Amino acid sequence: MKKTELVQIMTILGSNYQSIGKQLEDEDKRKIVLRTWFECLEDLDFNLVLAAVKKNIISSSYPPTIHDIRKAALDLITPEEEKKSAIDYWSEAFKMIKNGTYMTEEEFEKHSPVVKRFFGNVAQVKELAMTDYQTVSTVTKGQFLKQIEVIQAREKENNLLPDSIKQVMLGITNNKLLE
Repeated sequence: MKKTELVQIMTILGSNYQSIGKQLEDEDKRKIVLRTWFECLEDLDFNLVLAAVKKNIISSSYPPTIHDIRKAALDLITPEEEKKSAIDYWSEAFKMIKNGTYMTEEEFEKHSPVVKRFFGNVAQVKELAMTDYQTVSTVTKGQFLKQIEVIQAREKENNLLPDSIKQVMLGITNNKLLE
């Protein structure tokens, strides 16, 4: 998104939400608000952000935050596959375990990123395939259902971050590792 497009977005928001409109009236506040919103939304397509803003205007009488707009925008483009429930993912994982002794690396790669992250690699699936059915359907299922929610939450949180902020965080992490 370009800065001129962000001005259009903020104008729409300011005309629909009085609190945002007041922030944009003060020159100093406007600069800070526009810079912050731009840094947090610049990686998104203008039309996608516009659709998210319109969705918020229609569905909420409260002014949106940057988080609300990013979340609405990403929800608009997130495939249904990634919106599956923990039980849906367990069904996929259980099928993988049942066929695990014959699973190849290529077959493993065809599965959902969330499920693959739980297993880590094809060797884990093969190991679970050799475990008795009762343990898999009780212990492993319980562990999976707890972990999958954490994995999904981390993935959603990570997807909300702009690439520029991810790079800053990576730089901070790398600097701490060097100390």
